[in-house]
Amino acid sequence: MATIAPETISAISDSTRETARIAVIMPAFNEAPSIAKVIEAIPDWVDQIVVGDNGSTDDTVSIANAAGATVVHEPERGYGAACLRAMSALDAPDIVVFIDADFSDAPSEMSQLVDPILRDETDIVIGSRVLGDAEPGSLTPQQRFGNGLACWLMRLFWQARYTDLGPFRAIRHSTLRELAMADRNWGWTVEMQMRAAQQRLRIIEAPVRYRKRIGQSKISGTVSGVIRAGTKILYIIFRELFASRPLPRDGEERLCVFTRFPVAGEAKTRLIPALGPEGAASLQREMTARTMQAARQSCLQPGRTTEVHFTGTDEPSMRDWLGPDVDYVAQADGDLGARMYFAVHRALKSRANRVVVIGTDCPELSEKHIRQAFALLHIHDAVIGPTEDGGYYLIGLNKPVADLFVDIDWGTETVFESTMRIAQSAQLNVGLLPKLSDVDLPEDLPVWRDAEARKRPGTEGPRLSVVIPTVNEADHLPDTLAAVLAEDGVEVIVADGGSTDRTRSLATAFGSRVIRSDPGRAKQLNAGAQDARANILLFLHADTILPYGYVAAVEQALDTDGAVAGAFRLGIGGAGAKLRWIERVANWRSRRFQLPYGDQGLFVKREVFEESGAFPELPIMEDYEWVRRMRKTGGIVLCNVWVKTSARRWHAVGTWRLMLRHQLVILGYRIGISPERLLRLRG
Repeated sequence: MATIAPETISAISDSTRETARIAVIMPAFNEAPSIAKVIEAIPDWVDQIVVGDNGSTDDTVSIANAAGATVVHEPERGYGAACLRAMSALDAPDIVVFIDADFSDAPSEMSQLVDPILRDETDIVIGSRVLGDAEPGSLTPQQRFGNGLACWLMRLFWQARYTDLGPFRAIRHSTLRELAMADRNWGWTVEMQMRAAQQRLRIIEAPVRYRKRIGQSKISGTVSGVIRAGTKILYIIFRELFASRPLPRDGEERLCVFTRFPVAGEAKTRLIPALGPEGAASLQREMTARTMQAARQSCLQPGRTTEVHFTGTDEPSMRDWLGPDVDYVAQADGDLGARMYFAVHRALKSRANRVVVIGTDCPELSEKHIRQAFALLHIHDAVIGPTEDGGYYLIGLNKPVADLFVDIDWGTETVFESTMRIAQSAQLNVGLLPKLSDVDLPEDLPVWRDAEARKRPGTEGPRLSVVIPTVNEADHLPDTLAAVLAEDGVEVIVADGGSTDRTRSLATAFGSRVIRSDPGRAKQLNAGAQDARANILLFLHADTILPYGYVAAVEQALDTDGAVAGAFRLGIGGAGAKLRWIERVANWRSRRFQLPYGDQGLFVKREVFEESGAFPELPIMEDYEWVRRMRKTGGIVLCNVWVKTSARRWHAVGTWRLMLRHQLVILGYRIGISPERLLRLRG
């Protein structure tokens, strides 16, 4: 992390700032004497000002409205709650600036926070009152001590060299979303800085002026406020510290299957006009059996149990029907929402850490989707699997949230939309599964017939094997695996080179096959390929997201005459013209010279891979050399769909610096410099 001086900012003009969309968020509670001064002092190039009102009882709201700000109301008291509510009203900005409403910060200095982001030098700028000019008396002794202690702890645990927790700060909007902010009161600023440090984002501090606030502080102005804020900040630090360690293995995962006993005339009643009472009951029996097969397969993992929530009969009858290897619970009274919440609450109040609820109406639901749902609950508050008709086939939670099951028009096309709206209001981080079709009405019956027609013998192998080499990739691997497993007929081999974080446990939770390998990307790729079963191999970096429909795209590409291998078009996560230029150059190179690199996802026919040799076991340049060998065998095809790889390397090193470094390494390799020496030179 670096510090910048104000005089270094002058290169960017107001007209340049006006080309970006910049929004200001201002939490406020009873700030009538000061809020107009703050808004009036905000530069003209700011596009949107959102005031998150925390239930003010004075004229704060009317004054802010009159000054041209957008005011949103958050009745729950708390600095973070107000910020989160204001974030929901943002109009797709590029940069978000946070500033207090008490006029202690100087809005005229906003360019010092915004300009480094516009120049793509950083992702976050913290306005440091310690490095800047703090008016005597503006920072109380307890504030200075608390800031110093928090910054010292963050340096100790995460090597983050902060000097302040100042509220005046700017952040790229895409980065703000990725941080998944959750604190709703005094821990907001420290949570943001800790998560930024954990994700190794680019962070700098800029000296800013700080003056005595107008009015009394709600935190530092009272002894109780200081104690509560200090306690919360320490709690947040240690919570994040332990949350970043491997998950404990205690607790349980619970799968709750909702079904009805197949009694003619009572089961699948909406299908009776098409199938008759006996036919509808028979379909209910078959669909439940299919779902239970997926449930049992997904619950082979230790610590995961299945619970059937039934209606229409008694427990002995259910046990006779579905077997004694699962638990049975009679469904609660009330509508569907009340019954599902009963199941969720019951599971979480017992030994379960995570609970997933499914029905039996979705023939496309497989054990893969269930495993993926539990895996997503390691990193999300909730997970939902939407259906084509506007409902959902699966919902999972790791904490009880009753609001998700209240005031929903069950059986309509608005169920999923209403649930997502409630989740957003509750500030839940929701992971989504692929959209599937369910069978409720006669016109849905082709879905069931298609699912039955697609049944394959259990011995048939996968269509495609995805090999992912890993070393400490817990931060990126879940999103990568979620995209990989969104399609059927795929096996995943995670070839781990000695991770010390949660990489292996997360990969296992997603249902991947994890193998151990000596470290070294080439060795790991070769080990994974040797373990794979499919006729097509796809080699994927752990921070690269595959596009929807990638299996068909790979198969189509390899069906091209003369094609032996291929890759996807390169997309890089994050904003910035430099990254878009890198994408264009990489895709031009791949198309013109048939020379894609490993971060584009390389795929090959198994027989070609086995005949032409594995990846050369070099410490660097293994993908470059392998692609050159493949070109001698046949064509290298570039798909028309894009992967999205993480921009972390470009952010860490710098866009042009990393590109130059890559070109020098390639040049060095071509003129005969040893790969071992090139690895040392690359750093």
